[in-house]
Amino acid sequence: MTYTEAVQWLYDAVPNFQRDGGSKNYKIGLEGPQELWEYLECPGHSIPTIHIAGTNGKGSSTHLLASGMKEMGLRVGVFSSPHLFDFRERAKIGSEMISEEFVAQWITQYVNSFQERGNSFFELTMMLAMSWFEDQQVDWIVLETGMGGRLDATNICSPEICLITNIGLDHQQFLGDNRRTIAGEKAGIIKPGVPVVVVEKDAETKDAFIDASRVKGAPLFWATSYDLPSDLKGSYHKYNIDGAATVLDLLFAESKSLWSLGFTRVRENTGFFGRWTPISDSPRVVVDAGHNSAAFAFLVKQTAAECSGRQHWVIGAAADKDLSALLNQLPKEARYYWTATSNNRTLPPEGLCEIGSKFELRGGHYNNVNSALEAAKLAADQDDLIIVAGSNFVVADLQL
Repeated sequence: MTYTEAVQWLYDAVPNFQRDGGSKNYKIGLEGPQELWEYLECPGHSIPTIHIAGTNGKGSSTHLLASGMKEMGLRVGVFSSPHLFDFRERAKIGSEMISEEFVAQWITQYVNSFQERGNSFFELTMMLAMSWFEDQQVDWIVLETGMGGRLDATNICSPEICLITNIGLDHQQFLGDNRRTIAGEKAGIIKPGVPVVVVEKDAETKDAFIDASRVKGAPLFWATSYDLPSDLKGSYHKYNIDGAATVLDLLFAESKSLWSLGFTRVRENTGFFGRWTPISDSPRVVVDAGHNSAAFAFLVKQTAAECSGRQHWVIGAAADKDLSALLNQLPKEARYYWTATSNNRTLPPEGLCEIGSKFELRGGHYNNVNSALEAAKLAADQDDLIIVAGSNFVVADLQL
């Protein structure tokens, strides 16, 4: 197989939540990934690992950790999802993505077995990443959960430390319909005797972490406020910075001057993109892959703080999201550009526009993200701010 053929096989031949949602034979559980990992002789098992779960902030925290550790001279393998522009973003060492040659060789070697096993896209891409990290002999692995925690495929790992970020309402059909229940699912990554850092300590969720850590005999640490600078902009990143700093302080307290420097070089060191990322100055355009009500609460606040003119929102959304909770937060005085994306889980823009009108959010609808953004640019004045958000699918369709 060529690289293109190998990736196409992954998309076409196996259950894929990012493509299909939970409707097409999508399975959650550890039995399948555990058996697959053992079949592949447990790649990455001997490499020290940091395991991360949460609703929002996983990707930012993952890349903060990787950047900080890179400044210490460590080679860190990062598995994260979903990708935005290139499939190979899912497995990186620093800013280096997994090679096309390794992807093609690995899929070709095991494709017959994979066809018989029926593992999901996420399970196979995780094992691909772990196999590459083993091949490259990285010093550490940072492993980001896909959706939950307790039954997430990544939970077969044996980490040195765990990190749990923000807890919000998302994927309720799988994880539960309230933050306390969802926190319990995320707390499922806590392992016996393994330290865990939790970013949030609030009344609704804290008992889930206290109970899980007590049952597992796992030392529990609440994130400390560090007030460290970072090149990741957006007020919400403070929580991600504090969580990542607490983890690195527990692991490498003596090297704080190095790993904290890495927080100012996250984009350079890891290529991180898509969380309050500016892409244009005239007019000013910021993209953010936030896609649930908790993420939008921060986006609305950040936008109000930074915009001295009018706000223009380019928004697309997956059809399975709780749009009412998301749209109810948006400012009525802004202009909206409802858009489709190339992903078939996206709500048609006409439907999104109709729902938006029920919340008095006025604007037009567009067949693709780039035409919506172009319309926003034409309408925007110098002091205005354009925000492109609502889904990873929206950001992924941008022509940069």
